[in-house]
Amino acid sequence: MKRLSLNRVCSLIFFSALMMVAGCSSSSTSAPDNGTELLSVVAISRHGIRSPTSTLENMNLYTLRPEGFPNWSTLAGGTAGNLSYFGQQNAARLGSWYRDFYATQGLLPQRGSCPASGEVYVYADVAERTLHTAQGYLDGMFRSDSTPGCGIPVYQLNKNVVPKNVDPYIATAYSSFATTVDWSGDRAMFNAMAGGTPPKSLITAYSTQLQLLQAISGCCNPNACVPKKDPCTLLDLPNTQTTAGPAGYTSDALFSVANSLTESFELQYAQGMPDIACSTIPGAPCVGWGAIPTGAMLELTRLHVLSFDLGYKLPTMAKVSSTNLMWQLVGTMDQRVGKTVPGMLAPASSKFILFVAHDDNISAIATFLGGLTWQAEGFQRNDPGPAGALVFELHRVKQSGELIVRLFYVVATLEQMRQGTALSLATPPQRLPLPIPACGGLLDCPYDRFKAFINDTINHDVIVPPSFPQPEPS
Repeated sequence: MKRLSLNRVCSLIFFSALMMVAGCSSSSTSAPDNGTELLSVVAISRHGIRSPTSTLENMNLYTLRPEGFPNWSTLAGGTAGNLSYFGQQNAARLGSWYRDFYATQGLLPQRGSCPASGEVYVYADVAERTLHTAQGYLDGMFRSDSTPGCGIPVYQLNKNVVPKNVDPYIATAYSSFATTVDWSGDRAMFNAMAGGTPPKSLITAYSTQLQLLQAISGCCNPNACVPKKDPCTLLDLPNTQTTAGPAGYTSDALFSVANSLTESFELQYAQGMPDIACSTIPGAPCVGWGAIPTGAMLELTRLHVLSFDLGYKLPTMAKVSSTNLMWQLVGTMDQRVGKTVPGMLAPASSKFILFVAHDDNISAIATFLGGLTWQAEGFQRNDPGPAGALVFELHRVKQSGELIVRLFYVVATLEQMRQGTALSLATPPQRLPLPIPACGGLLDCPYDRFKAFINDTINHDVIVPPSFPQPEPS
């Protein structure tokens, strides 16, 4: 999911994988493309830096280190998985860059002036971390204007009227709209990828990373631990079964735990926790107890990215998970060119639309669109980093009037996050151009072709109907 004179050269030569190797990326300071008129932007973003989604008590089951995992200071209390203050600030820095970048292209007004009513629309999943990320974006975009935040709200569904407290636009696969989906194909593919129970092929393929993770966490076989601590083990975890997703296929706990631990190290680093000379006080902030060898973080996070391959890159899961966001995407673009589309969340006047969702949404959409791939600095290939966003731009070619879609992946580098670097036109985040496989790898994808692919690929049975309760300002 990642993310401008170099673009045209690259598009004639390589697809995305080779582009990244060759260093073809876009500069955020480039002048706007005067050959097109930018009509609208739809950004689908992951939430920002957060605490682990498992409780501290649960995380500490997987280490014998007396310090345990770090305590996190988060917004909205100490609930596991909430956004950190630092995470909201990172979103604000990105928001500031988005404002300045799209002001240079005439989509947003220059600082000092607010957009007209309805021109900016922001929607967040029901989770607290998505709400606070969205508020961080808005703060960065509009904090310097005469009206604080320009009075632009974040829209969310009312938790009291959402079945199972699941947002069907963002988490469609887990919503009541997906109860009749046939998951058998995904289940078979998942079991084939895992190589049985225990997942022998994966254990063999990732043995280096698993051994390294076990050494860093200080985790051991409970029968050999002194004192004993159950279930403090990693390589023996395949004996424990867990259920994976709405498809009902089963996975061994090993890779679920490996994902949680390695992602937690990445988030600790992005949060700015020390990585050397760490305190030994229980709960003290530290990146992997200061025990991660130099350069090993990237290797460890292969275990994190694997979790997306085992879940949200499976074909039915990718299609169902992406359907409503992709439906909203083309519907808002249609509205921008004067068409009436029932059931759209954003008003027809919207030029900049932001959906704040989750890493699994980014991964699922990448698969849905034919296999998007990117390499962001500091991250494993195709890792949907904190506040990383797929940014879809609708342009009109001035000479021909043709509508085209351009896609970028935008994310701060891991070091920009860690250092709290102010993002600007002079110091931009990464904005990586993504050839769209569904459009034959084109960087300039004809909108009619793009829209036809979306309409032909989505699962129309799980689209949220216009009669569903409408979101409210937070």
